[in-house]
Amino acid sequence: MPHKKGQSFTRYSEEVKQEAVRLLLSPEFEFVLIKPSDASSIWHQHLELIFVLQGTGCLHCGEGAASYAIREGDIFAVNSFQIRSIALDQSALALSLLISPTFITSVCPEITRPVVNCKSFLFSKDRQQPFDLLRRGFANAFRAQYKNESQLSIHLRGKLVGLLDDLFQHFLVDGPAIEEQNSANEHLRAATDYIHQHYQGSITLADLAKHTFLSSSYISRIFHKFLGVTFKAYLSQVRLIHATVLLGSEATITEIAYNTGFSSAHAFIEAYKQYRGLTPGQYRRNIKEQPRIEKAVNPTETVDGFSTAFSSLMRYANVAYEEITYQPVDTTEITVDTKKTIKPLQHHWKRLMNAGYGKDLLNGSVQTQIAKLQREIGFQYIRCKGILDDDMMLFTTDVNGNPNYNFVYLDTVVDFILSTGAMPMLEFSYMPSILAQNKPSVVRRPSIISAPRDIDQWGDLITAIVQHLMQRYGQKSLRRWLFSPWCAPEFSGLGLFTWEEYTQIYLASYRAIKSVCSDIIICGPGNGIDSLEANRWFLDMCKSELCMPDILSFRAFMSIVPGTEKGGLDLNRTNDALDLAVSGDEQYLASALQAIRGVVKEQGLDLPVMLEEWSNNIWQRDLCNDTSYKSTYIFKAILENYDSYHAMGYFSASDQMDEIAPAAELFHGGFGLFTRNGLPKSAFRAMELLNRIGDELVASGQGYFMTKKDGELQIYLYNYTHYDMLYRYRHTTHLTKTERYNVFNEKRPQSFHIRLDGLEEGKHTLRRYHIGPGGGSTFDAWIRMGAPEQLNQEEEHLLDHQSHPLYSRETVHSDGSITLHAHLQPHEVQLITITG
Repeated sequence: MPHKKGQSFTRYSEEVKQEAVRLLLSPEFEFVLIKPSDASSIWHQHLELIFVLQGTGCLHCGEGAASYAIREGDIFAVNSFQIRSIALDQSALALSLLISPTFITSVCPEITRPVVNCKSFLFSKDRQQPFDLLRRGFANAFRAQYKNESQLSIHLRGKLVGLLDDLFQHFLVDGPAIEEQNSANEHLRAATDYIHQHYQGSITLADLAKHTFLSSSYISRIFHKFLGVTFKAYLSQVRLIHATVLLGSEATITEIAYNTGFSSAHAFIEAYKQYRGLTPGQYRRNIKEQPRIEKAVNPTETVDGFSTAFSSLMRYANVAYEEITYQPVDTTEITVDTKKTIKPLQHHWKRLMNAGYGKDLLNGSVQTQIAKLQREIGFQYIRCKGILDDDMMLFTTDVNGNPNYNFVYLDTVVDFILSTGAMPMLEFSYMPSILAQNKPSVVRRPSIISAPRDIDQWGDLITAIVQHLMQRYGQKSLRRWLFSPWCAPEFSGLGLFTWEEYTQIYLASYRAIKSVCSDIIICGPGNGIDSLEANRWFLDMCKSELCMPDILSFRAFMSIVPGTEKGGLDLNRTNDALDLAVSGDEQYLASALQAIRGVVKEQGLDLPVMLEEWSNNIWQRDLCNDTSYKSTYIFKAILENYDSYHAMGYFSASDQMDEIAPAAELFHGGFGLFTRNGLPKSAFRAMELLNRIGDELVASGQGYFMTKKDGELQIYLYNYTHYDMLYRYRHTTHLTKTERYNVFNEKRPQSFHIRLDGLEEGKHTLRRYHIGPGGGSTFDAWIRMGAPEQLNQEEEHLLDHQSHPLYSRETVHSDGSITLHAHLQPHEVQLITITG
């Protein structure tokens, strides 16, 4: 629809408006040929599939700088209500198939407004199988129409249904709830219709609310949720689309700005630069400078002047693809301005690491592993519990019942922690057997959880320990350490003590610690973070007894009590774990933090919340702990909750822990970042990569986290897959010593297509680090080795070497922007760094 000399702006704008109306009033499905001269910047309510028949062009789709180069053979989809603008070069052609929501609903009633992510040009040649299926369906539907293969409309409809089936099966993405779609669909249509009819004038959100009889807040919400843009951004896109068409006319920039609703030429120019990445004048010059292509060199025209433009499409008709095995892929597109930052980062996850029990830190192998952690990552605190267990030999009595204190092992533990550059977090647990009322234990090691026979003796014991530490290490040091008065009050649920007894123990410990040094930092209570009633009770008790901790500490092992989750199963109970299942909530840590902050707020408190222990479940024989699944869990848990918690103490550093009987197998599914002989697992390698996170957050979203520091950009990507329901309730169908990836939900590979703007022009070095079943996982390397039961020294050395992430390096050129692609299989993480 070129602008003719002398044609008025009013008439021209009306023609553009009529084009949009024609599409709104189109039938259930329609093929439309797109030419360079057409007004190809369009909005409508249809789902649109576009195939590039010949030539090249540029697609702008959605808000901001989402622009793509397109060429012959490309096929892509534009969702309902999504603005798209296509600028085709001379001699280029594209074919559009418009499918109305009415038709889609008639063949698939459960989907009223599908959202698909389908762009073939984002994928390499070896990943075109699903797009070839679409090309075939598109070609067959087009042939059924132009050849009039059958007089029955059901024939063409059947072709379209097959096309939609392939499109939805491979490219449908999660969208808003169907009920909300139904209620918002008509409202969106009314609002966007009004915008398209009145974009040339001044439109405010209040104007739109008045004419659509909707509230301003509701309009803002449905625009953001269903169109992915704000009201103002949508209005600006509509104006820019019409302005782009007018740039092909002889009108001045000022006239175009005025006739498309912009307040001034300057406002138009600034908006256009953000939209297209160049000024209106530059765009106009580009149009004029495009070389004319003579017919003699037109690749899609025969010497007799007959067009062969549709050959590129029709070669796909009736091609069989049944022999192709294709795994659907989820796609995430990201555009980031690297010059902007969201917030500074404090790296709270590195404040704490669990070393296990006091006696564990007397073990040379465990000490080696902790030392490696500190060299490679460097945690601020090393937490250890069980310092009052009998194997620490700290408390005994003589024949007259007088207490004897022996601090040798405790001093050895503290000295080692300090030698690594960390500070200790000491939990005064559990109960020396000679002082315990009862002798129960919930684990196999000598840890007794019981109230003391004499509460005064307990208070004296805690006082003696703190006084000894004060004399040995000094008050200045102790004021920086962390102390927990005792174990979690929720253990009362196991019948080990009463609430009243816990109050006595905690209060005696709290007062003993503070009597030595009132500035010592106390953490507590150590409950499960989802135990809201127990946590309410604890906070009430602390308020009434004036013994509130300085930091609220909790544990989080994604555990739930069977029967509390809708649709759950009966738990398969074992002797090696508490009777708990794994939650189906993949955002467990975020949900739990929100809930506990609600409880804290109820109490009128403002305290930092720390995870003193966390992991993916409470099972110490979860064979998945050894796999690369654990690296994706580490990435997800830390990145999606970055700096939300005051500290995140992963549990635990080593597989060497005697809560249950030791396993004969090296890869037995322990909690640790290292096997018992010190081989790094994928979880440790994931933390090594996370240690490179920059100091400023650039962007974050589902599956990605971008930061920068000292001229380097860090891009973290992950494709997390949760346990399936059978395994969450401890049913180990399909799980063996060597086959450990069959107990997860079905998950597609994830492709990320990332455009980075704001970079310096010139060469950049791009480095990639991969952890997944194919590399960076000691367990998977062991499987490839043949899964030997016993390892010799050479095999251990080889496995240690293969535990490092896969690495690649390339040089890329930037004109201010770089576009990069990453493809992640389930249970895979990547770090991509970019330096100038």
